[in-house]
Amino acid sequence: MKPYVVVDIETTGTHPLNSDIIEIGAVYVEEGQVIKQFNQLVQPNQEISAYITGITGITNEMVQEAPPIEKVMPQFLDFCEGAFLVGHNIILFDYRMLKAKAALLKLPFEKDGVDTLTISRKMLSKLPSRKLGDLCAYYDIALENAHRAYDDAYATYELFEKLKKDFYEREPQLFKEVPMKWEVPKKIPLTPKQKKYLMSLCAKHGLEIDVDIEQLTKSECSRRIDQIICQYGKL
Repeated sequence: MKPYVVVDIETTGTHPLNSDIIEIGAVYVEEGQVIKQFNQLVQPNQEISAYITGITGITNEMVQEAPPIEKVMPQFLDFCEGAFLVGHNIILFDYRMLKAKAALLKLPFEKDGVDTLTISRKMLSKLPSRKLGDLCAYYDIALENAHRAYDDAYATYELFEKLKKDFYEREPQLFKEVPMKWEVPKKIPLTPKQKKYLMSLCAKHGLEIDVDIEQLTKSECSRRIDQIICQYGKL
């Protein structure tokens, strides 16, 4: 099998355009053996919420001195050179988030990949859950720091190797890397109606707008409006 990189990321949210990466963890594998590691916190452009800290254990203080994505992404791309990617739910989450950041930095990022979640859903359909933690428990894989990028990446590497051992001969096509096709959505500017409503909400609740409203996208503005309504109420 060709060299592959198992990657996992932690983020401030789930939307590729509106969320920031706060940690990238990865292992580079040749002939089934890890030959190098990548483990880096990333300073985001937005606050890490208490909810995300509760899941990952990553605090705003921990990333305060970390390098920004502008420095980390090129390093990660160099790390991945010559390998396809493997991850748990990589096609719908990790790859899209990474590609969105690469596109923002005008860096090419077209990769083939294999998703251990896809394999698990096909071959372990009788299990009650195919979450990474539950699959690790099923295969007796140690995962002490779940939801930290490097630990999840290493556990996914061990999972992938066990899945290969159990199912490669039966379903070899599941382990063949395929192009991960996803186009980064274009950013749509906010509408005049959104701008007026956001400004009215802030005025009513005595809030200061900490960004240039004109630079907000339609989705970013909607998210800010929803956050204000949730915390302070409607007009």
